[in-house]
Amino acid sequence: MPSIERILKSEIQRLARKEVKAATADLRKASASHQRAIAELRRRMGELERDNKRLLREAAKQPKAIRETADEEVEKARITGKMVRSIRERLRLSQAAFAELVGVHKLSVYLWEHKEGRLSFRGDAKAKIVAVRKMTKKEAWERLEDTE
Repeated sequence: MPSIERILKSEIQRLARKEVKAATADLRKASASHQRAIAELRRRMGELERDNKRLLREAAKQPKAIRETADEEVEKARITGKMVRSIRERLRLSQAAFAELVGVHKLSVYLWEHKEGRLSFRGDAKAKIVAVRKMTKKEAWERLEDTE
């Protein structure tokens, strides 16, 4: 006949394990959830680092004219619709190709060319137009081929 002491001890251990398991169940679920979130963040971070490296390589490939365009020069530039059209015609580009080169929608180029007087721009469009103004026809076509 087993002793009462051993039976009580084993029963207390069993109940203690059951209580600990119940108390830590929420923590286990939270821990698993956090581990999944951390893994997803690591994957996303890897993707962003790869994208960043790709963008840096692409930026390094840009023509010198775009990289060397000074902020002061961009601020002083007075760009008109007539000027946009003459740049585009000098480079022998369609409105769509010019828009792709500058990074805007082709409708924007159409509207710029048909507007009287000085143009106002959003973002870095003005800097890109100033840079495109310095390009040769060959550089412009090479840049368009690189984007395709």
